Amino acid sequence: MTDRMNLRVDYEDQVDWLQDQIIIENVIMPQEHNQLIIELEQAVYDNTRSMYRPPSSHINIVGYSPADSDVTVKKGVNYWYADESIWA
Repeated sequence: MTDRMNLRVDYEDQVDWLQDQIIIENVIMPQEHNQLIIELEQAVYDNTRSMYRPPSSHINIVGYSPADSDVTVKKGVNYWYADESIWA
């Protein structure tokens, strides 16, 4: 059984090294970590194109967590942050 959940995704634009966050909705969980990172990179890119100053296409995911804090307790979804995340 697959669940869908909203994730708060922390990303870094590797062109200017700025980090930001965005909510990505309806992410399929659980899935293998590397596949999830690839999916999140594409989702961040797709969801930031309409910004006034969108990030480049060189996006690196540096963390994610459930957008709803109750999900962590109810479904056991853990936070994940890379060492270079400014929110870790």
